[in-house]
Amino acid sequence: MKKVILSIILVAFAANLSAQTVNVHFKNGQQIQYPASSVDYVDFSEKAADPAVSAGQVVDLGLSVYWASCNLGAESPEEYGDYYAWGETKPKSSYYTKNYSFYNAELDQIVDIGENISGTEFDAATVNLGKDWRMPTKTEIQELIDNCTWEWTLVSGVRGYKVTAKNGNSIFLPAAGFKSDTQHYAKNTGLYYPSSVQSSLNNCYSLCGNSSSHYRSTDDKYMGFSIRPVTTNPNAGGTPIDHSQDNLVTDKVTASFTGGAYTQINNRIQAGSVLNTKFTNGSSEAVILVSVQIFESGSSDAGDNVLESEVEVAAGESKAYGLRLGTSMTTPVVRFTYQYNKKKYTAEATWNL
Repeated sequence: MKKVILSIILVAFAANLSAQTVNVHFKNGQQIQYPASSVDYVDFSEKAADPAVSAGQVVDLGLSVYWASCNLGAESPEEYGDYYAWGETKPKSSYYTKNYSFYNAELDQIVDIGENISGTEFDAATVNLGKDWRMPTKTEIQELIDNCTWEWTLVSGVRGYKVTAKNGNSIFLPAAGFKSDTQHYAKNTGLYYPSSVQSSLNNCYSLCGNSSSHYRSTDDKYMGFSIRPVTTNPNAGGTPIDHSQDNLVTDKVTASFTGGAYTQINNRIQAGSVLNTKFTNGSSEAVILVSVQIFESGSSDAGDNVLESEVEVAAGESKAYGLRLGTSMTTPVVRFTYQYNKKKYTAEATWNL
C-alpha cells in the first residue's frame, strides 16, 4: 500500500512539473517552499530523532547560575511559553507603548522601576514561579553566550538554538520571536529573551539570535518577550504560583491629580470644572474602575457617578473625567470604586487647591 501511495504522489509531481513551487505544510503553521524543477523524488522514512537536551526543571551548565529547561509558562523545551513586557508579571493580548504598565502618559515617557529587576516584584519569573527563580542578568546572558556551544536546530518542528555546556548538559531556546501591538514577529526565526537589566528608560538588554548568529542586544521594554528563568538553587521547583485568589488592597491604590480646568473663586470651585485624574494601583495588575464620585471633605454625601460603564484601568493609566462640582466645595474628595477578582474596593484622595 505504501508503494501505491508513493507512486500516486510521484505521478502527481510529474504531471505538475511546470508548477512554480512545491509547498510543505507543518502542523505548527510553518510552511517551506521548494522549486518544483529541483525536486527529484519524494519518499517516506522514520522521523529523525530530535537533538537530545537535558531533562528536569533545573539544568546545570557549569555556569554561575542554573538555567530552567523551559520558558516561563511552557511545559516542554520547544514551547514558546507566555509573553511579558519588561517589568510586567502577566501576559496580555496586545503590547503597545501606551498600555505598558510603566508608561507615564502625562510625561510621555517610561517610568524608571530600577536598573536591575531580577528577583523583585517586577520580575515575572519570581512572581510566577517563586523566590528561587528570577530573570537572568545581562552578565549571566553573556556568560551563556561565551561559555557554551550554540547549534541552530529543529526540535519537534520548532527552530531554535541547542546550547551545550562544556559538561555536556544542554538547553533548547526556541525561536519564540516577540510581540508588538497585536502582532507576533520573528516566530520560529528569531530569539528575543530579555535580561533583568535596563540599558535605558526605554530599553532592556536581551539575548537575541537567528539562524546565522546569536548575541546580546537591546530591545524595547514594552514589547512581549518569552522569558527563560535562572536559579542558584539546584533543587528549585518549577510549579507556577496560583494567583487566582490574589486581592489588591485599598492602600495600594492612590489617585493623583495632574491638573484640571477649574477656576477658584473666593476659595470655591466653579461648577462644571473638569478634573483630570491619574489612576495608579502600585502593581502591574489592571483593575475595573466602577465609578468615580466627588464630595466635600467631611461629608459622606457623594456626588454624581460620572462613569456610564465599567472601564478597565491599567496601572499608571491617565484618564480624564468630567465631574460636576458643587460651588460650595472647598476641599473636594474624589472616591474611586474599583473591582479586582470580582471584589470591589474603594480608594479616596483629596483634591488640594
